[in-house]
Amino acid sequence: MSPLKLVFAAALLSAVSAGSSETTTFTGKLILPPRSLPFAFTPLTLNAGEYNATSDADGDFFFVGIKPGVYNLEVGAASHAFPTVKIKFTEGEMDSPKCNLYLYLGSGMQPVDCSSSLTLPALAQYHYFESRPPFSPFAILKNPMLLMMLFSAGMMWYMPKMMEGMDPEQRAQMEKQMAMQSDPQAMLAELWGGGEEEKPKPKKAALGG
Repeated sequence: MSPLKLVFAAALLSAVSAGSSETTTFTGKLILPPRSLPFAFTPLTLNAGEYNATSDADGDFFFVGIKPGVYNLEVGAASHAFPTVKIKFTEGEMDSPKCNLYLYLGSGMQPVDCSSSLTLPALAQYHYFESRPPFSPFAILKNPMLLMMLFSAGMMWYMPKMMEGMDPEQRAQMEKQMAMQSDPQAMLAELWGGGEEEKPKPKKAALGG
């Protein structure tokens, strides 16, 4: 056989083998939590973009022309988190793929049935902003400055009533303490035991020569 015929036969065999490669269509549905907005135009990828799909308003999606192999299905939803699914398509059993679900990176494997269609529920909703708490009158009482003002006002109202029932000596002592509190220098002197002034010592008379 001539070299030209060998080249032609090899090309024909390659074209036939390439044309006989099996492909399939894979379908699924994104399950939304109650009272959530529809997942219209949510992107989905197999192996980070080897195959791409987009969900409709009901969450349905499909990939076309998938060849045998192992693929990682990822959902690019901006509002909710979805698990990752590893899908295996075997030649001769393309209509019965094997799926394993991973809730998060490093989690255990959970086999799921995806022979007819894959149902993929959302795990949680993303919260990009912290909701503002509603107004509450009790929140004002958490202000330390307000608590100090209330305590001072209460003491101003309670101190005169407390002093009315005191003995004259106790009242005089309390008035003295209050006077010292208004004079920091006197208060420090009392604290260090210097409250009473020292009397001058009498000078000794000089002895005559």
